[in-house]
Amino acid sequence: MSGLPMMSVSGIRGKFGETLSEDFISRVAFIQTRIAGGGKVVIGRDTRPTGGQLSRAAARGILAAGGMPVDIGIAPTPTVCVAVSALNACCGVIITASHNPLPYNGYKMVHETGRLFRGSECEEVYSQFKNGDYPADEEFLKYSDTPIETADASSIHISKILDNIDADLIRSKNIRIAVDSINGAAGAVFPRLLKKLSVQWEGVHNKLDGDFAHNPEPRPEHLGDLRNLLTGGGDFWGGFVFDPDADRLAVMGESGQAISEEMTLALALQNILSKKKTGIATNLSTSMLIDDVAKKYGVKVFRTKIGEAHVVDGMIKNNCEAGGEGNGGVIYPPISSSRDGLAALAIILEEMAKSGKKLAALASQWPVYHIVKDKISCDGIEPSELIEKLTARFADEEKDLTDGLKIIRPDGWVHLRASNTEPIIRCYAEAKSEKSARDLADMLIKNL
Repeated sequence: MSGLPMMSVSGIRGKFGETLSEDFISRVAFIQTRIAGGGKVVIGRDTRPTGGQLSRAAARGILAAGGMPVDIGIAPTPTVCVAVSALNACCGVIITASHNPLPYNGYKMVHETGRLFRGSECEEVYSQFKNGDYPADEEFLKYSDTPIETADASSIHISKILDNIDADLIRSKNIRIAVDSINGAAGAVFPRLLKKLSVQWEGVHNKLDGDFAHNPEPRPEHLGDLRNLLTGGGDFWGGFVFDPDADRLAVMGESGQAISEEMTLALALQNILSKKKTGIATNLSTSMLIDDVAKKYGVKVFRTKIGEAHVVDGMIKNNCEAGGEGNGGVIYPPISSSRDGLAALAIILEEMAKSGKKLAALASQWPVYHIVKDKISCDGIEPSELIEKLTARFADEEKDLTDGLKIIRPDGWVHLRASNTEPIIRCYAEAKSEKSARDLADMLIKNL
């Protein structure tokens, strides 16, 4: 082991065998269970090859702290969150690195209410870990790595989704879609959900083997195989793609047209807000498109720091019944209090059924903005010093310093911040033209 994995409000991410190990997972699971007071602890994982052994390591830590591990096997992050609340567990553990590539894996913590841990709750666990408040590694080996119970969490999640959409309407429309779950956890749930909705589907990369066939971030430039399927005929209404733990969903037009992952939240909100007016919470890097949606329905947008937990906090603080992130993450509390790609799929299918429109036509109702998403290595760079330098350099600009540096102009914005999940700095910029967005991003990058 060389150092510690990244530990942030977005959970823990590290490369297995380098910064992440079974012993590490047992220690964190022990601390989390002890803080939660014992009781049932739900464990779910994505399909990464190391997921099984890390889940077993978590079970040892839970048992050592007096908890009762309940294994739900391969399950999307939102499925774990729904299960924690439904099974009256004290907390939950998700072994996943979400959109990070292999050989990364990670650890997310679920509150008893079914939301992910807030930043302060994560910090309590991290603080105790850094203080060494856990047994010696050999003590964990005295405990079994076998869960006390198993549960079918997929059925619980699917039932909640069906209870909150017009399933009969969807069933009546003879919808056919294409799906790419990148051989990740969505494959454990979406086929059963679509069967319940009488939605026909064909797909690519839908095994549960963790063989990520393309870059795990669900962006148009990574989805060539799905595009080939859609352009090959088949009378599809559109394409849907998940990230490895299915907390994010992206869409593609029925003839393979590229649609930004930023459109997912807009299309889901279009349906949600047509039924109930509510404020929207989203993060600082989410597209201006959400402001257009809010304007159409006469509701407010509340911007938060980056990180799902911050968005959920913003929703609670501002009494928002809908929210999410521009990376394809939709949060709809009647179903789950986490980003939920399965719920997003059903909500968008309902909108398609109501309107009779396929995905390209639905997306074409909204303005087209161009967004640039760059990554910059953190090697030899202290992000906070960099932000300070650039803030001074652009002193005369309209800025938001809530999370890193965001410069806001009448025709667009650019946002620079340290990633919560990788040792990189992210630079996002958006404008009405691709050139303007690129120019905004380069304006900051050239001053690094």
